[in-house]
Parts: sequence; C-alpha cells; structure tokens
Amino acid sequence: MFRPVRKIRLGIVVASMIYVALLAGCGSSQNESAPSSASPSPASASASAVPSASESTASADPSDEGATRIVKTALGDVEIPAHPKRVVAGYYHGTLLALDFPVVGASKEWWMGSPFLKEREQSIEDIGSPPSLEKVLALDPDLIVIYDSNFEDYEALSKIAPTVYVPYDSTMGIREEVRLFAELFGREAEADAWFAKYEQEASKARERLKDIIGPDTTATLIHPNGQELAVLGDNFGRGGEAMYHAIGLKANERVQREVIDSGVQYQDISLELLPEYTDADIVFLCSWDGTTEEELKRVVDSGVWRQLPAVRDNRVIVLDYQTFFYFDPISVLGQIGALADELERHFAERS
Repeated sequence: MFRPVRKIRLGIVVASMIYVALLAGCGSSQNESAPSSASPSPASASASAVPSASESTASADPSDEGATRIVKTALGDVEIPAHPKRVVAGYYHGTLLALDFPVVGASKEWWMGSPFLKEREQSIEDIGSPPSLEKVLALDPDLIVIYDSNFEDYEALSKIAPTVYVPYDSTMGIREEVRLFAELFGREAEADAWFAKYEQEASKARERLKDIIGPDTTATLIHPNGQELAVLGDNFGRGGEAMYHAIGLKANERVQREVIDSGVQYQDISLELLPEYTDADIVFLCSWDGTTEEELKRVVDSGVWRQLPAVRDNRVIVLDYQTFFYFDPISVLGQIGALADELERHFAERS
C-alpha cells in the first residue's frame, strides 16, 4: 500500500497564507474580467500555496446549471461550475464524498478500499495511478481535483475539465481539510453536517469509554512497516484522528513533542528506542498490510518488546490495517466507533 507524503506542520505560515488569500478573494471586484484560460506551468508554481475561493456568480440553487465560482490556486484562478455533476478526483475523493459531491472517478490503487466507503465507491471508476488521461476523458467530468502526485498532469487534465490543485500540505488535519473544501466549493452546509456527525460519534464513544478512558489516559500508535518501525501521530491515518481527538487519548510527552507538535507525524525509530516512545497506558499496534509474519515477529518476539510495561500488563491493542489506514472524513467517522469497540472488547477481556 502506498504510504502518503508526510504532512508538514506549516503553522503560522499556512494560517497567514490562508488569511491573505481570503482577503484577496473577498476584496476582488465582481466586475473583473473572466480569468485567462492560460494557466501557469506547474514547474513555475508554488507547491505550498493554499487555494481559496473568491467572489463569483455562484448560486445557491442547484438547478442553476450556469452558475460558476472562482477558485484561486497556485496554478492560477480556475472557474468551476458551482454545482458540478461529474467530479474526478486524483485525490481527496473521500472528502468530496463527505461533502456530497457526485464523484465518478478516483484512484483505486492508492485511496479506494476503505470499508466505510465500500458502497459509495461501487459506482466510482478507477482512473489509475497516475491517472489515465483516456479514462478521465471518457468519464466526461465537469470538475477535476488533484494534489501533488498529479502535479505534472495538471495542464493535460485542465484541458479536459476545470482542474483544481490542492496541495497536500494545505491543511494539518482532516477537520481543517473539510473546512477548506467547504469554503473552496461552497459546501458549508454539508461541512456543518459532517462536523455535527463527528461530534455526535465522538460524544457517544467517550460516553461508552468513560470507565476505561480518563482525562489523562495516554496512548502510543506503533506501526511496523516491513523492515521499518515507526511511531505515528494524530494526522497520519491508522486511527490517529479518532484516537487523539475524537476519543481524547493523550500522547506521551516524547510522542507529543517529536511526532505531533513537530508536524513529522511519521517517525522512524529503532527497536531499542521503543521503551521511550511506548511509555503509555495503552499501545496500539497497526501493522502495514505488506509486513510479513517474519518481519512482525522481529518486533513482537524481541526482548525489547516483551519487556515493555504495556506488553507485560496486556495493554496492547492490535488494530486492523484495512479498517484504520484511511483518513478521509467518512472513514474517520467510522473509525471512532470501531476504536471504541476495540477498547471495550480488550478491557472486557482483561477484567
């Protein structure tokens, strides 16, 4: 399974860029001439510029098929339909689905396959990785959304349909991503509905776990990945969002400082350093699905692993990779309940 590019915590820089871009968008005149169809070359564009929406002719009425809106991106202003009917996603298809976009094409190899998206993905065509221009063209999209790995295909894709490039590091978490996409595409009501559902699922999980999880209960997420061993943060899939934000588990001091606050999110470590990162009440183990039994045994049969307090006290919970790998908004909602199930089951068996 492809391991995604690590999100970089851009902090104040990103926040400032968003603010400036929004001011520029809101201050633009509605009488400006339409943006040029010529787009800057991807090679000359800034790969970290955060896109934003500006004033447009957008209409709240979905039946107004002629309505458009302008999205400002690192590759220039893009005029898109306000109410697209056929969307192709080189990435972000889960976020687009969460906001009720009609997604007709996406990359199966990398990002389709979440058990929480199974029904919705049945009608989505695989465009390949990298995307096949022929397949995209055949789908007759009226909007295409891409990220960094599709960067070099931008010009070709933009000739098929309006193409919006959203850099992978535009946001620092799935909640920010939902807000950004809602703002870009005029889906604020759909975003509000998702946030309401998120809080509902989080509240239910916290109530179920109130006798298991306290306000200071700590957890570490360990990821055996082939020959590598890593500690994961709150924004790299594998249940991190549900674990640290929805349910409210805390990272230990070293993980918080070196993996989460630093923005690294995926920290390779040696087996010998495991005790320093797993000094926590609960250790979650989510192994890459390509990790062999022999590679996994190298970790769990080691003397270092066996001497970990969480191992000796039976406080290690193994998470199913397929269930917890994905970190789109819909999968995250499902993972909140799934993680609560795992915690309840494990601690019931311990008692």
